[in-house]
Amino acid sequence: MLKKEELLITASLARLELDETEAEKLNQAASQMIEYFALMDKVDVENLSPTTHALVKENRTREDIPAEISLADKMIENAPEKEGRFIVVPNVL
Repeated sequence: MLKKEELLITASLARLELDETEAEKLNQAASQMIEYFALMDKVDVENLSPTTHALVKENRTREDIPAEISLADKMIENAPEKEGRFIVVPNVL
């Protein structure tokens, strides 16, 4: 159980202003969390191997296959006017 004085000290360090009702609600919630953590501490994990991630998956990668024609080449092919590998656009200024 969390003491009210400890809660108020922690709240002041976090720069929180609590009135009586807020302090009481927070005290109850924090005490419940601490009791739950104490319950978790009783679980025997002696023979369990450490886990780095809950889901063990392999990387989903695909084979890197170059495309026969690039997107840039397609754009140049479809341009109304071109000059070598450049698309000709009207002057703006």
